[in-house]
Amino acid sequence: MFLSVKSCKKEDLILVAKEIGENAPPMAKICDVKEIILNSDEYKCDPDFVKGILENTVTDRKLQEEKELEKMNKKQEQEFELEKIKQQQEFEKLKINSELELTRMQTQNHNQGVIYQQIPETSNAKKRFTLPKLQLRQFGDDLKDWLPFWSQFEYIDKVDDIAPEKKFQYLVQVTVVGSRAREVVESFPPTGENYAKAVDSLKARFGREDL
Repeated sequence: MFLSVKSCKKEDLILVAKEIGENAPPMAKICDVKEIILNSDEYKCDPDFVKGILENTVTDRKLQEEKELEKMNKKQEQEFELEKIKQQQEFEKLKINSELELTRMQTQNHNQGVIYQQIPETSNAKKRFTLPKLQLRQFGDDLKDWLPFWSQFEYIDKVDDIAPEKKFQYLVQVTVVGSRAREVVESFPPTGENYAKAVDSLKARFGREDL
């Protein structure tokens, strides 16, 4: 009987023994558990019935193992994809930060070269800041795209050298035309005073953790 049922394990035999009313100690050797089954009244009366129980037990255990393996593989795939997204976000952040820093240095060097022009350190310096041409991730309606989008745009949001009205222009450019995100942004007049309001509205609409 045992030879005809492939991949049979001791745990399968212990379950079979229990099913036919026999007691097989968990610490018993596999040969001892087999002996208990073969000497049982149930097996002597109907060996095919006991064999069927064993086959079903092995099948159920294999199905459970396959489910566990599939679950583990799926978890590993998800972890791999999350790591890829994280690395891509870090790369995009570094790229934006580097380009902004380069533009900042170029602007500073240019201003230092203009000797004849006295430029006082006032808030107007923000208006003279030349925005770099960046390839930014666009955001539309998909909630799952919010975190990757904001993790990139947040660098622009935190740069003090960019005037709020310029940030507002960036915000318009990085939202998809016709999307709900663009509608939220364009519901405010494009002024520096409204930039923070537009950002807060986007966060309230798409950045909620319960969505």
